[in-house]
Amino acid sequence: MGESQQVRAALDHPVIDVDGHVIEFMPAILPFVREALGPAAFDRYLNEPSPIARILEADTETRLATGTPQSAWWGTPAANTEDLATAVIPRYMYERLESLGIDYSVLYPTKGFGIAGIEDPEIRQGVCRGFNDYYAATYEQYADRMTAAGVIPMHTPDEAVAELEHCKAIGLKVVGFPEGVTRPIPNPDPGNLSPFMYPGQAFWFDHFGIDSAHDYDPVWAKAEELGFAVTCHGGLGNMPTGSFVSRTNYSYNHIGSFAQRMHHMCKSLFMGGVTARFPRLNIAFLECGVGWAAILLADLLEHWEKRNPEALRSLDPATIDWVRLEELVRTYGAEDLLAGAGDIDLDAALRALPGTGVPPDDLDDWRFLQVSSEDELVERFVPRFFFGCEADDRSIAYAFSKANPKGARLQPVFSSDMAHWDVEDMSDVVAEAFGLVRKGVLEEPDFRELVFENPARLLLGQNPDLFVGTVVEQSVATFAAAARAEREGASA
Repeated sequence: MGESQQVRAALDHPVIDVDGHVIEFMPAILPFVREALGPAAFDRYLNEPSPIARILEADTETRLATGTPQSAWWGTPAANTEDLATAVIPRYMYERLESLGIDYSVLYPTKGFGIAGIEDPEIRQGVCRGFNDYYAATYEQYADRMTAAGVIPMHTPDEAVAELEHCKAIGLKVVGFPEGVTRPIPNPDPGNLSPFMYPGQAFWFDHFGIDSAHDYDPVWAKAEELGFAVTCHGGLGNMPTGSFVSRTNYSYNHIGSFAQRMHHMCKSLFMGGVTARFPRLNIAFLECGVGWAAILLADLLEHWEKRNPEALRSLDPATIDWVRLEELVRTYGAEDLLAGAGDIDLDAALRALPGTGVPPDDLDDWRFLQVSSEDELVERFVPRFFFGCEADDRSIAYAFSKANPKGARLQPVFSSDMAHWDVEDMSDVVAEAFGLVRKGVLEEPDFRELVFENPARLLLGQNPDLFVGTVVEQSVATFAAAARAEREGASA
């Protein structure tokens, strides 16, 4: 019995992995893609480079000449042939899960990365559908221990809603959303001098929340109606410019990139009011850790404190007492400020002091949140968001830190990331995660939340029957009943 299996045997709860991976055997997928696209579109798809090929194939000379960032290389198991086979062969993964110490796993694509970012709408929608049909047909027979996540294209709300309905119809229980969509700026200004834009910038990145090109509420409503948590995984679609910048060093590019990208997405959905309008919708940001989320929550409260509508009054230049300001300058600044200034219009000089900028049409940055206090702001954030954390992630401890505002305990969820390069040996993953307990980084109740309670909360929130028929059904039902009784007792 391996160490991970020993760890699992000593636990009084299951281990639920919300973010493992498969490495798709493309000859098995292509018939499904052909069926979804039809012959003509399928031929176009075969003759165009795949999204993964476009970012993987540029050599060093080309990258240096064109500024193309270095992408992933040697990204899947090699010397560990057992693990490579596990990622590729569904039945072999099914048979190995128990020995890995994992009771149930949600599996995301690898070869399916980028398919929600294909520019051609017909190809994008058809390829996503073909992959989803393959996942549903192939993994159905292993449903008691694992499930594969479908991929939802999000260029428009209509295509997303259509694919959500299709995923439900074919029996998928989990779906993955891309982190955003690259869109053209309607009227790019070549002479724009904003320091926040690249010179000549012609595109922007839409994270589906604040300032989005579309109203995505129909998508969130449909996900909730059909019983899908919104799980967001980097790489399924377009990648935002600026997350990878080195032309020669993949490790440099990869470090912090998922956290950076999901920080923007989480902030966009939150400030756009998604959790206010959908107060029961669970949203997960996967493969990105949770440390940045603790910082984000603290930043949100600090900004709310200083820039909520009431607090803004103290920053309004219209409230400046110009007479008193001039009096103070003449009294205390005669030598330091005025002596060398020459003959100036002091009133005009003083009126140039405030950093006013041009206010937006609506001064209330928090208008979509529907909150009037810090407590309400925390309540909009903490219960609805979940954060995928890998086994060696020491920042999981930040989720449970006493430094979090209002005593908040964030909701990290266990993400094995098996099948990718950062998992040297699948059989070590659970043991490595429990190692955080042995090292004193986490307490055992924290570990229980990470690998069981939070994954169960995330997936049960939209679909109470998701674990019916699985090996964790009874454990999850017992936990859900206890949690329900605790909520009812607290509200009595």
